[in-house]
Amino acid sequence: MQLPAPVMRSSAFNKILLLILFAASCTVIRKAPKDRPYLVKNTIELRGGKFSITERQAVLQRLYNQLDDSSKVIVKDAFFIVHTIKRPIGYDTGYSSVSANNMRYSMFHLGYYNATVSYTQDTVNRKVSVKYLVTANKPTLIDTVSYNLKNPELQQLALASKKNTQLVEGNPITKASVLAEVSRLVDSFRNNGYYKFTAAELRVRGDTTIAALTTITNDPFEQLRLLNEAQQKRDSPSIKLGIVINKPDDTAKLTKYFINKIYILSDYRPDDLLSDTLTITQRRTNNFLLRYHERTFRTALLQRNITMRSGDVYRQDEYYKTLNNLSKLGVWQSVNIRAIENLDEPNKVDLIIELLPGKKFGFESSLEASYSATNNTSAVLGGNLFGISANFSLVNRNIGKEAIRMTHNLRAGVELNNNSRKNSGNLINSNELSYSNNILIPRALLPRKTLAWLKPKTAETFVNTSFSYNNRLNLF
Repeated sequence: MQLPAPVMRSSAFNKILLLILFAASCTVIRKAPKDRPYLVKNTIELRGGKFSITERQAVLQRLYNQLDDSSKVIVKDAFFIVHTIKRPIGYDTGYSSVSANNMRYSMFHLGYYNATVSYTQDTVNRKVSVKYLVTANKPTLIDTVSYNLKNPELQQLALASKKNTQLVEGNPITKASVLAEVSRLVDSFRNNGYYKFTAAELRVRGDTTIAALTTITNDPFEQLRLLNEAQQKRDSPSIKLGIVINKPDDTAKLTKYFINKIYILSDYRPDDLLSDTLTITQRRTNNFLLRYHERTFRTALLQRNITMRSGDVYRQDEYYKTLNNLSKLGVWQSVNIRAIENLDEPNKVDLIIELLPGKKFGFESSLEASYSATNNTSAVLGGNLFGISANFSLVNRNIGKEAIRMTHNLRAGVELNNNSRKNSGNLINSNELSYSNNILIPRALLPRKTLAWLKPKTAETFVNTSFSYNNRLNLF
């Protein structure tokens, strides 16, 4: 009996679908070890934990990255349906154990101190599949954060900025938050004169012990209360954090520094020495000592962009602000600031600002060509058109010794009609000539009261002028 056509088509479709599914699940093994089990697959299951869907995916990816190199399976896909494993690694349970420990440490850094990791192997025809089960359990939460820095000023700075701490009570304790808090404190201290202070001078200590288990009492009711409290601590683990000073070998790291002298080498050369007075001219101002071979910059320009002053407390933010201000002017190839401890006064530093000058003038040119072919032979529209244009650019980076940048751009072009004789038209189909002038002044030309009201982070003034002449097809 002949089946209806729709049934036959459905049967053929099912066969094709099964074939595609079979091919998609097909994994080709090439050059596998002989007479030895080899690894073909790793899977990780994450249970528990307080994660959103996105966070859970991120944690799973993090766990896969913890697999030991000898426990990783490299699969190459072809046409999205054929999977190939070339030279699979011989299976060794020791590497699976190392991978499990790596995952446990990774969960520890995320604040899951009681996480457990186990794994099982499934072997079929020497092909080994390993499944890792990661049970997160409950995260360890921050109970309290205290500072014990044994330095009155550092202690006061830490407490004054505690509202910005990365270690928030009630949040899970993570390695990232601990490192962020240490970095924040180091920046805070360096912005208040402790320019030699580093992260090595801080330690974060944690206490996860349950006080109820170490308390001795003869009162049975008190014992019940303490046991109940201990059980609650087990169900909701917490940690007490203390940030302390790790006593450094160099006590100067705990010394507050002030700025002594500021030397500015406005046209620095690699062989310049501060002691050289024969070829270098030195000029004293209210805020710094200006040294130069040729005076190519006004003192006012430097004063506006150098925010550090002699006698001020050394601040890291002002150091980087000065670096950025000088670099963005674009008149120096490189900007470097060296801090040197003053030997005569132990808590003062001299700043040497080395400004390696760049080229004052810059010139660029370019040539463009175009060709257009059309079947239209109209003399107005043109036939085959050939165009050529030239561009010239000249920039002066330091007008008036104030780092004012002026750019001149000139463009000239012509378009020719190579069918002009046949159509009795003009050889020149169109032409253009344009000039533009751009001036960038690295400050705002506004009254000080207006600037104080606007409070801009950066201020620049632009003056742009352009002229152009175009003549096309005798239409305009």
